Amino acid sequence: MSLWQKSALGPRRAVNCQSCGKRVSAHWSAVFAAIPAFLGGFTLMKAESLPLGIAAVAAGILLMGVLHTYLVPLVKSDS
Repeated sequence: MSLWQKSALGPRRAVNCQSCGKRVSAHWSAVFAAIPAFLGGFTLMKAESLPLGIAAVAAGILLMGVLHTYLVPLVKSDS
């Protein structure tokens, strides 16, 4: 599975594993990987500088992707 495919998974979105063919999804802890993106958006709303806010959003999304890709495990899907 490519990193892009894994980053698109969530606790409720399952796909067939390319290795074993079984349905897999991201662990429920994937929800916490989104926290940096939310904090980036919050910073954008509160920042007095638009470039600073945009940089915070971009950094938050980048960090979310890294966390989701490398720390969130895949689990057998119930669906």
